[in-house]
Amino acid sequence: MQDKANNKSNIKSILGITLKLLVISTVTALLLSGVNALTAEKIAANAEEEKRTAISEIFGEGIETDLYPLVLENITELYKVSINGEYIGYAAQVSPLGFGGEMTVMVGVAYDGSIAGVKLISHSETPGLGNRVGEASHTSKYIGQTADGLSVDAITGSTISSDALRSGVETALSVYGTVFGSGNGGAE
Repeated sequence: MQDKANNKSNIKSILGITLKLLVISTVTALLLSGVNALTAEKIAANAEEEKRTAISEIFGEGIETDLYPLVLENITELYKVSINGEYIGYAAQVSPLGFGGEMTVMVGVAYDGSIAGVKLISHSETPGLGNRVGEASHTSKYIGQTADGLSVDAITGSTISSDALRSGVETALSVYGTVFGSGNGGAE
């Protein structure tokens, strides 16, 4: 009889703890979804501003960008870039897989098919090693290169990250040949 009483007491105790955990989990989930709903618009606006800033850093001030309505494998977004209505190139957002995960890279390609610039927008690479691929001292080595002669050495100690960045740049360059290769600047 004593064992039955202990079993009932244990069951009540377990059910009580389970109920408390359920309530805590539900309240936490509701709070997190509320915070997400409140901040989602600001996060999206910040991401768009990061993209605009990266494209401006590549091509300079006074540019105009139009999202190109094209879906290509490994290209997240593609922007036609112009100044005063004159086409000067395009910017491709690519997401190669680095050592720490997906990297977001903006690659500018000039009208002549050469690299105008490379900006690492976001990454999870190892600080002091893999994240060095986003430093101007490394990304500037791509400027002026074309798909035919792309040659940038990997950073010692961050070969995977370097290879990922190079892969992203190659992907962005491949768009030139398939979309803009006709010489019309993507004009319709």
